[in-house]
Amino acid sequence: MNEISENHDPGPWEALEKHLGRPSLLLSLVGLSTLVLYCGALSFDFVWDDWPQIINNPIIRSWHNLPRVFGSDLWYHVARHQVYYRPLFVAWSMLNYSLFGLKPWGWHLCAILVHIAATVSVFWLARKLGLEHWTAALATVIFALHPIHIEAVVWISAVSDAMVTLFAALAFVAFLNGRTPGQKGRLLCWMASLALLACALFTKEMAVTFAALVAIYAWLHPRKDRSSAGAKVCGAALEALPYGLVTVAYAFVRKHALAQATGKFDPNHGILDLLRTLPLVISFYVKKLLFPTGLTGLYYTPYVTGKVVMQVVVPLLALGTLWIVLWYWNRREGNRTVGFAACWFLIGLAPALYLRNFGNGDFVRDRYVYLPSVGFSILLAMALRRLPPLRQWSARAVQCGAFAVVCVAWIGVSLAQQVYWANDFLVLLRGQSLYPTNPYTLVGLASEYSERGAHELAIQYAQTAEREHPEYGYARLSLAEVYVRAGRFDEGRLWLQRALLANPDFVASETGMASIAGLYGRMGDYARALPLCDKVLAKDPDLYSAIYNCGNIHLMAGQFGEAQRLLTRAVATDPEQPGPKHYLGRAYLQDGKNHEAQPYLQAAVAMDPKVWDYHFWLGVSLEESGDTAGARTEYQQALRLNQESTDAKLRLAALEGK
Repeated sequence: MNEISENHDPGPWEALEKHLGRPSLLLSLVGLSTLVLYCGALSFDFVWDDWPQIINNPIIRSWHNLPRVFGSDLWYHVARHQVYYRPLFVAWSMLNYSLFGLKPWGWHLCAILVHIAATVSVFWLARKLGLEHWTAALATVIFALHPIHIEAVVWISAVSDAMVTLFAALAFVAFLNGRTPGQKGRLLCWMASLALLACALFTKEMAVTFAALVAIYAWLHPRKDRSSAGAKVCGAALEALPYGLVTVAYAFVRKHALAQATGKFDPNHGILDLLRTLPLVISFYVKKLLFPTGLTGLYYTPYVTGKVVMQVVVPLLALGTLWIVLWYWNRREGNRTVGFAACWFLIGLAPALYLRNFGNGDFVRDRYVYLPSVGFSILLAMALRRLPPLRQWSARAVQCGAFAVVCVAWIGVSLAQQVYWANDFLVLLRGQSLYPTNPYTLVGLASEYSERGAHELAIQYAQTAEREHPEYGYARLSLAEVYVRAGRFDEGRLWLQRALLANPDFVASETGMASIAGLYGRMGDYARALPLCDKVLAKDPDLYSAIYNCGNIHLMAGQFGEAQRLLTRAVATDPEQPGPKHYLGRAYLQDGKNHEAQPYLQAAVAMDPKVWDYHFWLGVSLEESGDTAGARTEYQQALRLNQESTDAKLRLAALEGK
């Protein structure tokens, strides 16, 4: 009997548990599962801020610009007064550009890999905080799969949140190693911790609270020679001091780089409105962590000025109740990890709670809770591990069942909501369906519909944005843009003048000059458009929007040689976009070089067959080359997409007459 027992092979669950007890295999499996969960994002486009930060960012196109990265703000080419300084994120973008150019799949793959790396760092952080293997594993899986991380994973420009979390978690692990008695290389760990903190700070501003986390941990876990309250406080301050000094040094570098930085203080809302809004914002994040549905990149949560009971009192009561529960849990079990995880969440979220740094209504974004969610993941994992037995179910069975339910639910919720980040139009439609009064959504949809030829609908959206949010500077610019695209130039000029008076910072920027030059060019006002082109290209000759817009302006002005030169550069810069190919083809066609034009016109149609004038101009090219049947097909397709096209009707009628 003993012999049989000794030779007994473990069952499949025992064998699985044994293998997953090895961190290398466990983390590999979690990483693979995360990659599968987000693999659909590899087909997504660049969206939203990816345009200014990636496509239209000349600084990422050469490693020679690396010193400049550390001396300028993130949006230097978009607006003159900004508060974002993230040189390591820009360096990451330079690396991606050198590897993938402007192919979105490569950028998405790297963003997913950064999320996986951050997930692995959460496991090691949880272990160093004293959690046993399986609780740390639960926290890791929770962090990896939580749907609130969709924005930070599938939207490329939000990868800075995953990067700062990776650096901050590793910095804290190194800090814990450095203060562990008997740990080899303690000084090296301590130095590595400071270096990793510097990396976190240069990635995103969320890391400025790191020194506070060190102080809180040191106070909760004092050294043996610090028994009195005063000694604990002094010891915590001493341990946090080096990290505070690194943060102060970063602040000086940042201030030097952001010479024109300014906050977005709203004169219509003071400190009282801010204090009334904070409970709503914090409770909003907690709600989304517990029930991650209705996720979008375009929440709209304006300052609380009324409905005090529902928007101030109720959130305060909910947060107070939650704090009491956590305090009781921490006190009952004597487990200071509960208290520290709660502090990690709240302190980590603190930079995003400085609401005056954001525009009214832009206070909540899922990406802001990426770093704080490490604390939430640890708390939820600890809670699951403390579930008691239920009837015939053992405690272990109950815990595994609850964990499985959470994972399955979150995977389903995540898959259902990732798709809304596939392209700009879906991002905006999702935001508009959930928050129809968001001015950014209204302006964005106006632009999208205008590009698709739905001019009346575009004008309605832009008018709504300007009427309901006159303080939003880009609403007037949006009205100017949609009127110009609709061919209503008098109204377009009027709103353009109003927009420039209301937002002079925009015209001072490189992208602003390029956009305004494009509007003047569409109106045929080349006397204003071309000098703006010369000015912006002299300031930054590699700015994509300037190259593209000015190439089109020269095309419309009949200067085909210069149009071909600029549009050729635009195609080389962003070969994944059909627009530059189409307009380059038109430049060749109108210059009498149909043989060179046709391949570009065909490529544009193949890349985006839903644009009517792509088909029209390809039809013109085919007609000139003698392909009457092909031209007829393209004219017919152009009319199917735009029944109001007089040019397509005339061309098709002429062919039928022949």
